[in-house]
Amino acid sequence: MLSPRNIGVMSSPDGVGEVVGPICGDQFSMYLQIKGGRIAKASFTTHGCWAAIAMGSLLTELIEGLSIREALFLDGEMLARESAGLPEDKWPCARMVSMALHQAVADWQRRSGAG
Repeated sequence: MLSPRNIGVMSSPDGVGEVVGPICGDQFSMYLQIKGGRIAKASFTTHGCWAAIAMGSLLTELIEGLSIREALFLDGEMLARESAGLPEDKWPCARMVSMALHQAVADWQRRSGAG
């Protein structure tokens, strides 16, 4: 990915999700700021391959502005197949990114009492 977007640790996130890939050992963290039940800002960090960077960039761009419910309907593997065109051996990277999103939302719900 030549120009990845939204890379970096977010200061004062409302929710954080961290996943380690069970197959490859890559690490992926997603940071969310949530305002009024919508994702106002999303960023990520990774110690992973080019596919993790590409999917993190794509997913963080897609979820900004979405409601929590809308964001959780996005499926990383489906995006990898249909939008990003990732080869099948990189689909676990896409699943890892989706898992981090779900964990970040769960973290926000725990912190805020939303539920």
